Amino acid sequence: MKILIAYDQKLVAECIKTYLLENQYSQIVGIVNNADNPFKHISELKPDLVILEFKLWSIEFIDYASNLNLNFPHLKILVISELISQELMVKIMPFINGYIVKSCSAEKIIRAIQEIYTSGKYLCPKAIDKFFSCKNGEEYESKLTSREKQILGTWITEETYNAVANTLNISESTVRTHLKNIREKLGSLNHLQMMIYACQHNLISDKHKPICPNCRFSVSTS
Repeated sequence: MKILIAYDQKLVAECIKTYLLENQYSQIVGIVNNADNPFKHISELKPDLVILEFKLWSIEFIDYASNLNLNFPHLKILVISELISQELMVKIMPFINGYIVKSCSAEKIIRAIQEIYTSGKYLCPKAIDKFFSCKNGEEYESKLTSREKQILGTWITEETYNAVANTLNISESTVRTHLKNIREKLGSLNHLQMMIYACQHNLISDKHKPICPNCRFSVSTS
């Protein structure tokens, strides 16, 4: 994976580069300052993944990440930052592929890159705790019926509504109705949040296993 590091602190960026060079699956194509037009360097260097450091999180950064996502749809984005609010995290997650809190260990960077490469998303454990800090899991758990838990767990591991319907031997319209009710109960969670919720509450079927010991994203073992 070709990686571009966009970091304000050059010394830290060099340390990250040195650490990543020990990983045989990584190739560092450049180090740039965040203020030095990363868009230009991305166009020239064509990285597969960019590691971004942000000290100040705001609505402007959400627009920035959105523009990156729009202009470079195949680019993976891993963000390293101070811990942000749950509200900002919900807004930024659709546009990035991974998020690591600065206080996490260096090994988390390698793990994040591996998870992004294989499953598409990564959140470090500290970020997951913050992600759900305003959403009490026990409260949601009590709201879902047994059938809704079954459908949510199946939907997370299937690609389409039709696949869920075939697996559970119910109609596709029934699947859609149940998922609509689930969303109303859980609030405005996106697919990533619902995936984490399903993993945390053991709603994934036995034929799937976690591939990330922290985020517990699942893939089929068959």
